Amino acid sequence: MRSSTPAAEVAAPALTVAQVVSRIKGAIGQQFPAPVWIEGELSNCSYPTSGHIYFTLVDDQVTDRFGSRLVLPCAFFKGANQHLQVRLEDGMKVLCLGEVTTYEGRGQYQLRVLRVELRGLGELQKAFEQMKQRLQAEGLFDEARKRPMPSMPERIGLITSPTGSVVQDMLARLRGLFHLIVLPVRVQGEGAAEEIVEALQVANARKLADVLIVARGGGSLEELWAFNEECVARAIVASVIPVISAIGHEDHWTIADYVSDLRASTPTHAAQQLAHHKQQLADEAQALIEQLTEGMGRWLETQEQGLDDLGGRLRLLHPLNQLQRYEARITELRGQMTQSMHYALASDEQRLQGLAGRLHALSPLAVLGRGYSITRLTPGHRIVTDPAAVRVGDELETLVAKGRITSTVTVADV
Repeated sequence: MRSSTPAAEVAAPALTVAQVVSRIKGAIGQQFPAPVWIEGELSNCSYPTSGHIYFTLVDDQVTDRFGSRLVLPCAFFKGANQHLQVRLEDGMKVLCLGEVTTYEGRGQYQLRVLRVELRGLGELQKAFEQMKQRLQAEGLFDEARKRPMPSMPERIGLITSPTGSVVQDMLARLRGLFHLIVLPVRVQGEGAAEEIVEALQVANARKLADVLIVARGGGSLEELWAFNEECVARAIVASVIPVISAIGHEDHWTIADYVSDLRASTPTHAAQQLAHHKQQLADEAQALIEQLTEGMGRWLETQEQGLDDLGGRLRLLHPLNQLQRYEARITELRGQMTQSMHYALASDEQRLQGLAGRLHALSPLAVLGRGYSITRLTPGHRIVTDPAAVRVGDELETLVAKGRITSTVTVADV
């Protein structure tokens, strides 16, 4: 008895695993022929030693029929993540540009990530804080590292957008005081950071300026993000030319502000600072010039006076002048000597008159003039003061005011 098998029961040829995987890969390739942007939330971030970054993109709006959130495995290989500015962490909301592919080794689809951008102010702020902490730990914010501003800069390089009010305001304030060089760059959006880095490098390589100002007007955190890029920060640090950051408004701080050698609260403030410093130096220079001129005038007057004095001394040292001086001196001494002699003679005469008066007052003649007489023995003229000193027969001479009387002692009465 022949047995027969219905056609429907004839087994179809079995597919290999490779065939199934290949068909799935082909189907995915048809659906996603080019890189796509995918939005989601990061989960299961891992950083193996290979330098690759693995994570899962989670859809926080849609779940499967069991209530689980939908996920997409992602691989961000080392070659693509070299310029990533922040550390990816679970919970961040991101936009990923990547190629949807299959990973044959595990038989699953995945997103091969080419680029990651943060979504939302909170994530940008978090990335900003991460960058700030990391660069600060490297010492890039230290004041000791920063270059001093030149005291008298002549050339100012402006790295900013070539259009808009910022560049016009700065040019208006600085024109005429400095030689200005504008290095035009984009200050926001894709490629802005790279243009700023290139401008810094060109200015240094060609030594275009004494001071560089990196400037833009105010804006949101997203609009200012180019100045938070690590490549810009490191280009500012590497600059040999001192850099002034003038970004946003007074309350806006970027990573570029922290690493720059000097921060101005606004572009206008930066221009005002430089203009004020230039004017202050000009005023100080003018004051010094005036002081120098006045000092030189006084010095010249002193030197002229000294020459006049030396000329006078030289004239005095001439032999004829010396002879005249000696002659004048002799005349002066002669006069002084004559006067001194007159004074001496007058003084002696006065003293002599005084002595004569005193002598006359003591003279016996003065006594005789008052009615007295003097008796003395002759010869010898011994004055008789005692009657016992004479004897009878002695001759006496009596002096009176107007002559003398001669007598002989006849009686000696004692």
